[in-house]
Amino acid sequence: KMQAGDKLITGEDFRNIFSLRSSIFYCEYIPESAVFHITVKGYGHAVGMSQYGANKMAKDGKNWREIVTHYYNGVEILRFD
Repeated sequence: KMQAGDKLITGEDFRNIFSLRSSIFYCEYIPESAVFHITVKGYGHAVGMSQYGANKMAKDGKNWREIVTHYYNGVEILRFD
């Protein structure tokens, strides 16, 4: 969460207000120029899997289990019948 004046907003709200491409961002105020500098990292919703990275892994021959376990450490894949 972040505070702007008397308003408290979430990072996701901030992302939506400014149409940022990701919810992983860093906001810095530069007092000398009275400017806010926003640096955005990546694309998406910060859930942990890059669609481009996963697609590249698949093209390189990795299966879905290898891709899932690459992005989500410690995950256990189970079959429910």
